[in-house]
Amino acid sequence: MSSVVKREFGFVLVPGYSLLALSCAIDVLRAANQDAGYTVYNWKLLSADDALVMSSSGLPLLCQPLSQWHNEVVVAVKQRVIAICGGDTSLDYHNYQLTQWLSSASEQSMMMGSISDGAFIAAECGLFDNCRSTIHWKCLDNYREKFPQLDSRASILEIEGNRFSCAGGTASLDLFLHFVLKDIGSDAVSNIGYNYFHDNFRDSSDTQVWAHANRYANKNKMLNEALRLIALQLEEPLNIQDIAKQVGTTHRTLDRLFKRYIGLSPSSYIRQLRLSRAESLLVQTGMAVSDVGLACGFNSASLFGRHFKAHYKLTPLQFRQQALALS
Repeated sequence: MSSVVKREFGFVLVPGYSLLALSCAIDVLRAANQDAGYTVYNWKLLSADDALVMSSSGLPLLCQPLSQWHNEVVVAVKQRVIAICGGDTSLDYHNYQLTQWLSSASEQSMMMGSISDGAFIAAECGLFDNCRSTIHWKCLDNYREKFPQLDSRASILEIEGNRFSCAGGTASLDLFLHFVLKDIGSDAVSNIGYNYFHDNFRDSSDTQVWAHANRYANKNKMLNEALRLIALQLEEPLNIQDIAKQVGTTHRTLDRLFKRYIGLSPSSYIRQLRLSRAESLLVQTGMAVSDVGLACGFNSASLFGRHFKAHYKLTPLQFRQQALALS
């Protein structure tokens, strides 16, 4: 029986953090300890703000100050890890004390990373300057606009060197299963996954844009693959005939599958997906309206404006102004 803890996690809670993402991470650690029969992991909740930090769901958790954890004398721990836990409001969160504390920790080559939208805070401190990172897909466009120099991905999770990040939600479960895999082994991962009915152990090769396609995975494999290809090539001109050929079917059959399972033709589905992405860009970023249209696969501003107004009953500019007025 081991007397040395392999890792101690300091979960830094940012106001508005995702309770689901945090609980998935911590419960993997708890389950790993139970499976191993001894304490493999310790964890503590930390805050640069108040002792009670409110989650996005309105539930507070009690945290200890950053300085207290930093100054603790650790005897039987092989590695300490900092995980910044964010949520919907992390984009606008700023705390000088936390920035200084994270910068100091990074100089010690400590393993550090983010969960969900905590990536905004990590990136602001330079933690992802030389590695891949990811964030929840709803924030990805804003993240890329704010940090254009970073190698940002649409993946479920990223681990590179002593840095890590994940998309949030249940993606933190997969991220922390990777820690378990490295520290204890595949049997423990299988046992924990089985206990959570989590059959598919995901990694950085799994992309968030596949999520919509996966809804149809058990209904039709050709449709699933077509949706995946569309999501990955949304900014490019898409030829339905080419997509059908890539998935091993005909244009007519693909059209029938879309109408049966989605209720739209392939072209209508693509247009709807592009408009949804445009809505996100208009609200989350400061991109020019014409650039938003191009980024979403519309080859002219007039075409973008026409389709957008037909769907939302507002021009793209009116939609942005209304959204900003309500925020």
